[in-house]
Amino acid sequence: MDNFFLGLSCQEENNFWDLIVADISGDRSVSVPIRSAFRSYMKDTELRMMSPKISSSKVNVKKRMVNLLRKNWEEKKNTVAPEKERSRRHMLKERTRREKQKQSYLALHSLLPFATKNDKNSIVEKAVDEIAKLQRLKKELVRRIKVIEEKSAKDGHDEMSETKVRVNLKEPLSGLDSMLEALHYLKSMGTKLKTVHANFSPQEFSATMTIETQVHI
Repeated sequence: MDNFFLGLSCQEENNFWDLIVADISGDRSVSVPIRSAFRSYMKDTELRMMSPKISSSKVNVKKRMVNLLRKNWEEKKNTVAPEKERSRRHMLKERTRREKQKQSYLALHSLLPFATKNDKNSIVEKAVDEIAKLQRLKKELVRRIKVIEEKSAKDGHDEMSETKVRVNLKEPLSGLDSMLEALHYLKSMGTKLKTVHANFSPQEFSATMTIETQVHI
């Protein structure tokens, strides 16, 4: 064992002297690496000079993160706002449409017979019935006027003739409107109205009109 350590000591001594000789002779091919378990020493002043840079970089990172989050929030806010505005406008339009529809039904209900219910289905059904009655009344008036015209055409000379026209309508939509429509139609046929006797009620409209027509005899 002693011989082993002695051999190592001699070998290290020889290596040492070889390095010295090489340095003196100018031979730089052999170098001894520096090995240490410790880090290089840095002064406190150098650390203080570097610390502001480190803290400044941290602050910049935080600012960028805050700006990014704020930008994302503004984008989301701007996206949600138009959706809310569209929903609000749609709600207002729907409310206005329903209000107009309600007013239209009420106006139509006021023209129908007194006993008509005020729900939508009843109003529509009753209005359809009243329109059908008015159409039948119009056809009857046209038929009677046509008969008068045919009778006048068969006669050989012209003379004034009086004719009574009676009109009856159950549960009229509007007695006044029915009367005005009948008078307007008679006038368009060239007849002259002499007398009118009319009765108006929610249940019935009746009228007796005496008209004067020119008959060709």
